[in-house]
Amino acid sequence: MSGEYQMRKTIGKCFRSQTDNFNGVIRIYGSPYMYRVINGIPEKGAMLEVVDFSSTELFVTVNNYLFESDVNYIDNP
Repeated sequence: MSGEYQMRKTIGKCFRSQTDNFNGVIRIYGSPYMYRVINGIPEKGAMLEVVDFSSTELFVTVNNYLFESDVNYIDNP
């Protein structure tokens, strides 16, 4: 149940894409998470927002209306 709690905490978080792939990995709260773009066309530098999750990955959408100053922004080094 702890894993589901961590995944639920990621909903609404946003980050910049490092690639133009539909799948990738993001570190959130120190843990790596697999993600998949389910809406929009990912481009390097596009803002992605976590909207849902499964037992194995996060589902994200392209949302370029968000900015790094957003309280839910995650730095993706």
